Amino acid sequence: MGLTDNASEVVLGKADIDDALALSDEANWNQTEADWGLFMAPGTCFGIHGDDRLVASAAVLPFGEIGWISMVLVTTDWRRRGLASKLMGRCIREMRDRNAASLLDATPDGAKVYGQLGFRTCCGMTRWRGVGLGHSKRPHAVVERQTVLDLDRQAFGGDRAFLLEDFCDRPGGVALGDARSFIMIRRGRRATQIGPLVAASAPEGQELLDMALATVAGAVIIDLLDAGSHLRPSLERRGMEAFRTFERMVLDRRDLPGAPDRMLIAAGPEFG
Repeated sequence: MGLTDNASEVVLGKADIDDALALSDEANWNQTEADWGLFMAPGTCFGIHGDDRLVASAAVLPFGEIGWISMVLVTTDWRRRGLASKLMGRCIREMRDRNAASLLDATPDGAKVYGQLGFRTCCGMTRWRGVGLGHSKRPHAVVERQTVLDLDRQAFGGDRAFLLEDFCDRPGGVALGDARSFIMIRRGRRATQIGPLVAASAPEGQELLDMALATVAGAVIIDLLDAGSHLRPSLERRGMEAFRTFERMVLDRRDLPGAPDRMLIAAGPEFG
């Protein structure tokens, strides 16, 4: 489906962050201005302008031999015009031009659409929300940054050093752990995001999650991957609620990269 006469496709830059933030705010998503900045550089963010405003978006984040497609958003009064499909096609072409496989986290409805484009579901993810009871004090088990980058590259299967370093440099951003495992904490627009969590064993994963929840005060979001399902009872005991599901999908490769059994909590559906 082609664009309507009063719509045009553009590549978004940092001057467009406020308009992009309005799209994610409309959807009640948790992205911040800093997040959108990453989608635009070093990522590539495509948009559609209509009626003199930004009405749709989709982004690609490059992680070496793989990349993440996310931020597929269309404002309410411009839906059902094929804009999301058009931007998805643009993102897939961008990834193939980079000789990289595409990955994404889709809602159940989105997975049906992406399945028709050739994406395959490899695992599931459940979003949990609740309240942290900590006092936002900086904990003692802060892990060295290079250790975080090395462990994440091995487990995630792509190089997202620019992403994790940006998280650590933000106010309130921190990585906890040791030489084998780590968990990250960062502030979102509506809630603190806990993740990713990479753990060498189930007990180590539980210990780090408990430490993070003891550190964070206020609203919390956790995106629990299938590999971290053993953490579910502890979230339930804390009164947290599972309220949304996703499917982790791949295109142009057979399975998930890295060591998925060690990736217990995601950085978020927009970041992998």
